[in-house]
Amino acid sequence: MSIKTTELPTALRWLTGAAALCSAFLAMDFLRLFSESPLLDFVITVQNHYYYALMGLLLPLCYLLNPTVENSKSIWIDSVLALTACAACIFFFINAETMLDFGWEFAAPDHAVLVSYMLWLLILEAVRRTGGMVLFALVLVFSLYPIFAESFPGPISGMASTPAETAAYHVMSIESILGLPFRAFAQLVIGFLIFGIALQQTGGGRFFINLAFAIFGHVRGGSAKVAIVSSGLMGSMSGSVITNVLTTGQMTIPAMQNNGMEKEYAAGVESCASTGGVLLPPIMGSTAFVMATFLNVPYTTVALAAGIPALLYFFGLFVQVDAYAARKGLVGTPRNELPSLAETMKQGWYYIAAFLVLIFLLVYLQREAVAPFIATGLLLVLNQISPDYRWNLEQAASFLVATGRLLMELLAIMAGVGLIVGALSVTGLSGTLVNDLLYLA
Repeated sequence: MSIKTTELPTALRWLTGAAALCSAFLAMDFLRLFSESPLLDFVITVQNHYYYALMGLLLPLCYLLNPTVENSKSIWIDSVLALTACAACIFFFINAETMLDFGWEFAAPDHAVLVSYMLWLLILEAVRRTGGMVLFALVLVFSLYPIFAESFPGPISGMASTPAETAAYHVMSIESILGLPFRAFAQLVIGFLIFGIALQQTGGGRFFINLAFAIFGHVRGGSAKVAIVSSGLMGSMSGSVITNVLTTGQMTIPAMQNNGMEKEYAAGVESCASTGGVLLPPIMGSTAFVMATFLNVPYTTVALAAGIPALLYFFGLFVQVDAYAARKGLVGTPRNELPSLAETMKQGWYYIAAFLVLIFLLVYLQREAVAPFIATGLLLVLNQISPDYRWNLEQAASFLVATGRLLMELLAIMAGVGLIVGALSVTGLSGTLVNDLLYLA
C-alpha cells in the first residue's frame, strides 16, 4: 500500500527529490549539453548508459515509497531490495558498452546472467507494488512465456529459450525492458510529465476552472460545461487522467451537484472529460509518445492528427450535457456570482504564456525533447513572480517528491510492459500472431 507524500520520512523525501532532480537533468542530456569534460562525456557514451542510469535512480524508489507492510521489518526488506536494484543497474551501466559490442543479450557471461535474473525479479516486484496484482500477473506470465513457448499449441507456440537466455534477453536487449515503451518514456515523456506536475502544483487547475466558469458558467448546465472545458484544458497540458480528475474534479463535481445534477452524473461527466484530456494536444497520454517513437515521426505529427477527433469528442460531450440540462431545466449561475474573465486572466496569464511557448517550441521549432523543460522553467520563474502561488522551500520540495513518485511509477509500468513486448519478440510470436489474426479476420 502506498504511503502519502506528506507522510514520508524526511530522509526519504530528500532521496525522492534528489532522484527526481537527477532524472530531469539526465533527461535533458545536461552533461552532454553543458560540459566538455572527457570524464563526464563518458557518462552517456551510448544510450544504454542513460537508460540504466535512469533505472538506477528511480527503480529503488518503488520499494521505498510502496512498502508491502508498514513496519520496521518491512523497512529493512525494502531497503535491501532498493540497494540491490541500484547495484544491478550500476553493473549494467558500467558494462553497457561491452554489452553492445559483444552481444550479451544472446551470449552473456555467467555473472551477467545472474545479475539479469536479479533485475528481472526486482522489476516484477516493482510492477506488483506500483501496478497491482492484475498487471503483475500478466507481466509474470508473459515474461516466462519464452521458456515454455514450444509447449503451447498452434498459433500461440513459438521458439523456446532457456531461462538464462530469457533473462539475458529481457534485461540486456533493447526489445524487452529497454524496449519501445521504456525508450519513449525516457526520451520524450519525462519532460511532459514534469510540466504537468508543475502546472498542477502551481495552481493551474484552479485557473482553468475559473477561466471556464467565467466563459461558460452562466449558460444552462453551466457547471457541467465548465467541467468539460476545464478538464479538457488541464488534460491538454498534463496528459494524465488521474491528475486531471484529482485537480479539477474536486471542484467541478460539487459544483455540478449544487447545480441540481445527480452525483453519479456529475462524476460521469468529470470522468469522461478528464479521459478526453489525454486525446487533446499538445500534451497527450504516454501512448501518443509510443506511437511517435514506433512510427518514427515527430510527436507533433501525432498530436496534430489527434486534434480533430479530440475536438469532436468534447463537442459530443458538450451536446449531451446541454440536452441533459435542457431536459432537467437546469439554469446557469448568475454572472455576479462568477469570477471575472479579466481578473482571471490577470491572475493566471503566465499559464497561457507557458502554454504558448510550449506550442511554439513543439510546432514551429520542432524541439519535442527540450520544449517541456523550457516551458516548465518559464512557468516556475513566472510563478515565483506571482504573489498568489509563489512557492516556499516546502512547496518546492513537494514538487520534487511528486515528480519522483510519478516518474517511479511510470518507469516500473513501462519496464513491465517491455517484458511483455520482449517475450513476444524473442519467441517470434509478435510476427506470427499478427499474421494469424489477419488470416482469421
